[in-house]
Amino acid sequence: MTLRWFCFGGFRVEDDGRDLDLGAVRPRSRTLLRYLAAAAGPVHREQIIDALWPEMATSTAVNSLHVAVSTLRTFLEPGVARGASRYIVRDGPTYRLVTESNLDVTLFAEAYRVGRRAGDRAALQAALQCYTGDLLPEDGPADWVVPERARYRAQAADAAALLAELELETGRPVAAARAARRALDLDDHHDAGWRLLIAAQLRVGDRAAAERTRREYARVLDTLGVPAHPPLRVA
Repeated sequence: MTLRWFCFGGFRVEDDGRDLDLGAVRPRSRTLLRYLAAAAGPVHREQIIDALWPEMATSTAVNSLHVAVSTLRTFLEPGVARGASRYIVRDGPTYRLVTESNLDVTLFAEAYRVGRRAGDRAALQAALQCYTGDLLPEDGPADWVVPERARYRAQAADAAALLAELELETGRPVAAARAARRALDLDDHHDAGWRLLIAAQLRVGDRAAAERTRREYARVLDTLGVPAHPPLRVA
C-alpha cells in the first residue's frame, strides 16, 4: 500500500486514488496525524505534547501520545507488530510520519525552492499545483498551525508572482496575468503581483483593464494609508 498525503486545502490520505475514511479514527489521533504530516519531519515528543496536550500533566500526556500513536498505526497498518510500523516511526524522543515523498507540503517546498533559486518556470508551476488551499483549514486558529499556514500562503503568493515575471519575460502576457491574479488571490497586498498584472494587461493591449487594476490597487493602498512607491501609472 502506497499512501499519498495532502495537507493543503483540507487533510486527506489517498490510497490508490481513493480517500481513506479517517472518520473511524478518534479526533485527537486524527489531529496527531495532521500534526505529523504538516511537520514533514521528525518532531520531539515535548513539542507534540505542548501543541496537542498542553493542559495535561506530563505523564498523562505521554500516555495519551502513546495511545494515539498506537491507534494510528493500527488504522494505517492493521496487524502491524509493535515497533514495525513503516509509517509512524519513533526514534528516541522523536516521532516522524514517513511519507516516501508523497506529501504535498514536501513537494511544494522542494518545487518552490528550485523555482525561486533557479527561476525555473516548471518548478514554480509545480509548486502552485501542489498548493490547493490553506494548510489544514480544519485546525482553525490552533497555535501550532497558524504560523506555518501563513508561511506557506506567502510562499505560494511569491511563487505566483515569480511565475508571472517569468511569463512576461518570455512573451506570455496572458499567462503572466493569470499568475499575477493567483498571487493577488493569495495576498491582495502583494505589490509585485499588482504591478505585474498591470504590466501584463498593458502587454496584451488592454489599457482599460490595466487602469481598473491600477485604481483597485490604489484603493487597497489607501485603506492601509500607504502611498504607492513609485506611483502607479498606466502609461
